[in-house]
Amino acid sequence: MERDVIIETARLRLRPHRDDDLAEMVALIGNWHVARWLSNLPYPYSEADGRWWIAGVREEHAAGAPRRFAVALKDTDRIIGGVGLDADPGDDADETAIGYWLGEPYWGRGYGSEAAAAVIDYGFRTLGLASIRAYTDPANVRSQKVLLACGLTPAGEVELRKPTRHGAARAPLFRIARPQR
Repeated sequence: MERDVIIETARLRLRPHRDDDLAEMVALIGNWHVARWLSNLPYPYSEADGRWWIAGVREEHAAGAPRRFAVALKDTDRIIGGVGLDADPGDDADETAIGYWLGEPYWGRGYGSEAAAAVIDYGFRTLGLASIRAYTDPANVRSQKVLLACGLTPAGEVELRKPTRHGAARAPLFRIARPQR
């Protein structure tokens, strides 16, 4: 069995989800102020949804080269969010999308930028990705600021497969290329 991948930053630990993350994760994602920006997740978010997600992330870590992580505070190891690099079916193998969320009590402290920057670096250095993209609900200005802080640049718009929870059919697209060595 592969060893779990853990990425540490100054204040955070990106790690596989654990069973004891379930209650906190469900409470954090189940908050409408968080869920309204996460159109790919069910709302309300149930314990069954959380168990399914945790199992999938743990399988991915066990198989090696994981792409999804719990975001935990380094000093307590308490989960505060999630971050990952997810490919959509039919995507270019060298480019993937970054996704992230933080529980509302942790907004405005720079944790989103810290976690996103760490997983972007992991994607380039460890996974060998050529580029990473992201898109957000057009109204999610805070998320767009996180992407810009991590070096992603505006790259037009993308037509969404399904509208955001706010009804947007298009979203701003951001992209970053692997730095040349």
